[in-house]
Amino acid sequence: MQVKRLVVGKGKTARPNDAEMWTKAYYELEAVIEDVEDLANLENVRELLEGKIDGWLSLSKPTVKPAAIPSQALPQLDPDELAKLPWKTYKTKTDCKPEEAGWIFRNTLGAEALANLIEKQGKGTPVQIGPNKFECSFSGAERQFISRKPVK
Repeated sequence: MQVKRLVVGKGKTARPNDAEMWTKAYYELEAVIEDVEDLANLENVRELLEGKIDGWLSLSKPTVKPAAIPSQALPQLDPDELAKLPWKTYKTKTDCKPEEAGWIFRNTLGAEALANLIEKQGKGTPVQIGPNKFECSFSGAERQFISRKPVK
């Protein structure tokens, strides 16, 4: 076996109480193994990386949700890129048509900026994507989904 790199990732999920939403922090570090001597110290390198991540996690504080931010202060997202996400229909759970209402998991790769924008917008205020195209908001008991619906 030839080890070329070591990746260590750790996360922490917390919910201070039932009235607040879940928060999550996740960090990942990568070490490149360049010679045999480093390989002999692999366990020490892993412990060093884990310790660094543990330090960061101990400093992580739950994010405080800001009041609604005026829309001109929010970053704009590319509707064409968001349309490429794996949106599913509500009834059949199959891929959505481009103009159809649907949902994705909040942690879908590529949806991070959309989730952040919805978070910044404030609870109960959907984010409009594209000129009069879709409204996006969180859904699910633990806000684990992003829903989109066509603007009427």
